[in-house]
Amino acid sequence: MPNLIKKRWTTFPEITVEADNKLKDYPPIFRQILFNRGVTDWESAQSFLKADLPLYPPDTLLDIDKAVELIAAAAAQQRRIVIFGDYDVDGVTSTVVLVQLLQKIGADVEMYIPNRFVEGYGFSMDALEEVLRLKPDLIITVDCGVRSIREVQAAREQGVQVIITDHHQPLNELPTADAIICPRREGDPYPNKNLAGVGIAYKLAQRYLECFPTENEDCRQWLDLVALGTVADLAPLSGENRVMVRGGLELMRRGPRPGILALANVSRVPIEEVNAQHIGFMLGPRLNAAGRLSTAKKAFDLLMAREIQEAGELALELDSENQSRRLITREIQINVEENYDFSSDQWLILCADESYNEGVIGLAASKLADNYYRPSVIGVEKAEIIRASCRSIPELNITSALDECMDLLVQHGGHAMAAGLTVKKENMPALKNRLSAIIARELADVELAPALKAEMEVNLSDLHPALFKYLNELEPTGMENTSPLFISRNVEIRKIWTVGKEQDHLKLTLSDPRYHQDQQLHAPVIVDAIAFQFGFLAQELSVGDCIDIAYSYEINTFRGNQTVQLNIRDVQ
Repeated sequence: MPNLIKKRWTTFPEITVEADNKLKDYPPIFRQILFNRGVTDWESAQSFLKADLPLYPPDTLLDIDKAVELIAAAAAQQRRIVIFGDYDVDGVTSTVVLVQLLQKIGADVEMYIPNRFVEGYGFSMDALEEVLRLKPDLIITVDCGVRSIREVQAAREQGVQVIITDHHQPLNELPTADAIICPRREGDPYPNKNLAGVGIAYKLAQRYLECFPTENEDCRQWLDLVALGTVADLAPLSGENRVMVRGGLELMRRGPRPGILALANVSRVPIEEVNAQHIGFMLGPRLNAAGRLSTAKKAFDLLMAREIQEAGELALELDSENQSRRLITREIQINVEENYDFSSDQWLILCADESYNEGVIGLAASKLADNYYRPSVIGVEKAEIIRASCRSIPELNITSALDECMDLLVQHGGHAMAAGLTVKKENMPALKNRLSAIIARELADVELAPALKAEMEVNLSDLHPALFKYLNELEPTGMENTSPLFISRNVEIRKIWTVGKEQDHLKLTLSDPRYHQDQQLHAPVIVDAIAFQFGFLAQELSVGDCIDIAYSYEINTFRGNQTVQLNIRDVQ
């Protein structure tokens, strides 16, 4: 079903005269783009574009030195260390970082990533039971654990030490772990509160090698994994995160590990040109597919692989699972749209069914939240419980809303925009009523329409291929440093047709607005455009029509040929 909710288009304030003068070495359009990112003079522009700011020292993270001492002692005494990861890209990359660090220092290390179909989300009691079978002396959680109060207590009662590394928002009460590294915990002075889980694992590895230098080992060898996990987890690409991701992308391009090279090959991504968008839309989904449909161990093994043949076989498996993942996600989305009573609640979509695949319910929830612009909770019924994934909209922190429902939940956790929960079936009606009331309270005075923010309004004639040199310097782009979008008004359709297996994408040839003969000073600029998922507009638009478009300006590479293309994000 196409997204029929009309978006609110906005642009940034116009650049000031002072900033325009100080940035005069750059083209006018790029000056505005820099100004939109808080860059107002040449010096700050150079610093921003080079992304070479020094990283924050890891020793300012609370408990990190305590964690290093625990790891060093366990490694020296050959006590068993188990790295407990999560099954998404952030969790898997975090696990690889610490497993490889511990292997390099000769520690007795095992890893454990739970099966989402059996043990559910995070460091749960079911997962702990399995981990204890490995006879650990020390458990280190990555990308999870900061809310696992009961589980940590149970582990310590078995004589197991626990180090938590997590980037999620803690509860008011912290687990009684031996060390908790989480920049979001109260009183932690670390400046970057937006590290991904893999960013925290990296900081722990960095601090360990600072305290116990190891010959020929440099923590920067793991920046490629930091880039993968940070981008795939939608962490903000500003400040320190942006510096680390850029370094990771450069590492991928010049000396990729076999697993990343194999993944790029099956994704048809030229490794020498890999960028953050490739991670977000090509590499990340294939890595995630393993944990969604079978076991995330395949993704772990791929990133740990040393031989290209082994990596190639695993990458092909992940590519196949990703294709299945897309089909299953679409089936769940269609099922909800055909059977759910959307009129029953204007604030929330909440639906559970025993036939849904637990691995992709989060993706289906995301599609529904986008299409109907309301928080969506999609669950799988299992015996007496329901496991669900939640996706929200920017106006509502879904994890904070779930915190108000703790007495109805078995378990929950996540971010402002995405969360997971487990609830007993008998409590599902009460959960829906309370969540709806909370959302109604929070959004009652809010205009509910998705916002599309563009850099500025331009004519097509204002854009020139020379601009790409500057746009490329904005990389890596993503959350909080988005790829530039532009708005052009009243552009004329010269050609129109549909493409794709289901003819669901729209191809256009567009030109600047038409001029009266006596006013036309130059030939109109003509450019090709693609509008993904807008194929339905082919029935409504015709050659000669004029439309407003919001789009990115990019180079399209097809069969070795490069052409300028507009990637249209919305049409009005």
